[in-house]
Amino acid sequence: MKVLAIHRFYWPDTPPYASMLRAIVGRWVSDGHEVDVLSSQPSYKASVDNQRQPARERVDGANVVRLNLPPEAGRPLVRIVNSLVLGLGVFWHAVVRKRYDVIMVSTSPPVLAGWFVAMAAKVTSARFIYHCMDIHPEIGHISGEFRNPRVFSLLSRLDRWTCTQARPVVVLSDDMAESLIARRPEKPPETTVINNFSLPSEGAEPDELPFSWPNEPFVLLFAGNIGRFQGLDALVDAMARLRDRQDIRLVMMGDGTEKERLCRKAEESGAQVSFVGHQSVEVAKAAMARASAGFVSLVPELYRYAYPSKTMTYLEHGCPVLVAVEVDSGLARDVTGNSAGVAVPGGDVDALATAISSLADDPEGLGSLRQKALEFSARAFATDVVLARWSSLLQ
Repeated sequence: MKVLAIHRFYWPDTPPYASMLRAIVGRWVSDGHEVDVLSSQPSYKASVDNQRQPARERVDGANVVRLNLPPEAGRPLVRIVNSLVLGLGVFWHAVVRKRYDVIMVSTSPPVLAGWFVAMAAKVTSARFIYHCMDIHPEIGHISGEFRNPRVFSLLSRLDRWTCTQARPVVVLSDDMAESLIARRPEKPPETTVINNFSLPSEGAEPDELPFSWPNEPFVLLFAGNIGRFQGLDALVDAMARLRDRQDIRLVMMGDGTEKERLCRKAEESGAQVSFVGHQSVEVAKAAMARASAGFVSLVPELYRYAYPSKTMTYLEHGCPVLVAVEVDSGLARDVTGNSAGVAVPGGDVDALATAISSLADDPEGLGSLRQKALEFSARAFATDVVLARWSSLLQ
C-alpha cells in the first residue's frame, strides 16, 4: 500500500516520537509498503537547529520530505503558524501531489494536525490512522494551555470529529480509549490499544556516565521532563522525610520548567537528591540499568489522557518501577499486576516515603521485581512485539 506518515518532528530530530516513528516506518517498508514521511527540518531544540537535513531524501527505504518550519519552543504564535503550514503541506502532498491508501498522523501539533489529515483522508477516500500519544485538548486544559473555554470547546469539537473519521484511533492504554469513548458514548470512535516500545537509541550505552553515580546502596532514578505534569513535589517531599536515611538517594535526570524550584526545595529540606540535567538516551538507559528502581508519576486525572513511555525503558533494563498515580489506573495495574514494581496513590507523601523505604530495606524482593520487570518488558513491550502489531494494523 501507499502510506503517508506525518509528524512535526522526525529523526534525526530529538523528540522520542521522532525515533519511534522511524522504527514504525522502517517496519512498514520491510513489510513491502511504499511509505512517505512528511515532517520538518530538525527544530525541536536549539542545539540541533544547525543540523539541517536534505529537503527530500530516502531514510530506511522511505521517502522523507522536510518542510522549513522555525523552532517554536516558547513561541505560541509561531507554533500556530507552523501548524497551519504543516496542514497546508498535508493537503499538497496527500491531495494534490499524490494519493495514498493510508495516512497516519500523531498528536503533534495537537488537534490541528489530526484535523487536517482527517480532512485530506476524507477528500481522497484514504484510510486515516490517528496515533494519539496524548489526548488533546484535555491535556492542554489540565496544563492551562487551553484554559480559555471557547478555545477548549472549539478544539474539543474538532478532535471529536477527527476521532470519528479514524480507522482506528491508536492509543496507549485502555484508560485513554475509555476517555475517547466517554466523549461520545452514543457514537464511539474505533480504537485500538498499541503501547510504545522502549525509546530507540542510536549508539551503545556508555560504560562510564558523564556524572558521578551515587554511592548509596539504594538509588531511585527519575528520568524525564521535570515539569508540571509529573507531580514531583510529592517525591521531593518524600525524600525530605527520608533525609536521615543515608542509604537512599534520588537522582533527577532531565530538565524542565520545575527543575530550579525543585532543586531549591530539595536543598532547603535537606533531601538526598542529585540533579544531573538532561542526558542522551544512551546515558539515560545506562543509568536505568544501574538504578535500584525508577520513578513514574502523573498529576491527578492525567492517566486518562497519557501513558508515560519512560515506563517501558525502565522495564527494558530490569529497573523496577515505583508508580505514583491513581491505583486503579491501567499504569498502576500494569506494574503491580506483573510484579514489576509497586504503586502508591499520586500525591500521597507518606505512602511514597514508606514505599521507598520498604524497597530499600528488601534487597531480595528488589531482585525479584527486577527479574519480573525484564520478563514483563520482553512479553509486552519488546520492539519486535510492538512493531508486529503495527504490521498487523495495515494488513
